[in-house]
Amino acid sequence: MAGFMLVIAVPPAVAADTESWPIALRTVMKRLANVEWRLHEAAGQTCPREASATGLTIDDLGSYNKADRTLLTASLGLSALPQVAVVAAGSPAERAGIREFDEIVAIDDTQMATLRDATDAKGTMAERVEEMLAALPADRPAMILLHRKGEEVRASLTPLRRCGVRFVLKTEGGIDAYSDDDNLAVTARFVDFTKTDDEIALVAGHELGHVIARDRDAKSIGQRRSMEDRADILGVELASCAGYDLEKGLEFWRRFNQRDWLRWFRDPSHRNVPERIRRMQAHPAPASCPVSAIPALQPD
Repeated sequence: MAGFMLVIAVPPAVAADTESWPIALRTVMKRLANVEWRLHEAAGQTCPREASATGLTIDDLGSYNKADRTLLTASLGLSALPQVAVVAAGSPAERAGIREFDEIVAIDDTQMATLRDATDAKGTMAERVEEMLAALPADRPAMILLHRKGEEVRASLTPLRRCGVRFVLKTEGGIDAYSDDDNLAVTARFVDFTKTDDEIALVAGHELGHVIARDRDAKSIGQRRSMEDRADILGVELASCAGYDLEKGLEFWRRFNQRDWLRWFRDPSHRNVPERIRRMQAHPAPASCPVSAIPALQPD
């Protein structure tokens, strides 16, 4: 299933200390969702699965702690209906005229109120809406009924087939990014630490590279290091094909290396940061885009 997913765990102390965190979190969501859209395009047909892609990121009040919902309604206008949090630049949703803060009333014949009240429903309302969007037939218009500033708006939305690897934003944890067989996750603190979207793209591209290459448990430290080397190269190619600047992206690693005083005690599955940077800089730009080949593992 494609689409951005938000995992909320806003600490009560954070919510109590500031009224601006919903706006800050929405900014983080927007940055990651736009990088996701471009990396999915850059991945071409190398992903293990595809899904219908609209460029929409959905938010809903039920995803948050009850104590925070009054603030979220005041700051973001969240209500009982799912809300459009992000419209990725260049996406079908943007072309359809859908806007951020639009509320979704219906998708084709499915009313959101019915979806919300379903007794067998799993996950948050936002997750269910994004699952619906990912399951829409590609290249056939879907009719989206919206509420926009008190008025009804209809949009004809035609999805594309794209990479179906889901990007997950986690509000807990330190500066981190990781992946499993199906998804990749980054923390809000990671996004906050980055200075440009080029940095997000290079690191997220590395994790997407692991998913594309179907990296599994390595048989040895040497094989794991080779997998990490390959993910670095795939990250460079994906970010480049998505239009991001490698040198700007590498600034993340330079800053992270300076602040990470435990770097000398890391496990040997990753090369040291200066060597990783050197290898990424030495890799030639992709001959064509989107990415079409997965490099073979190279012996350590």
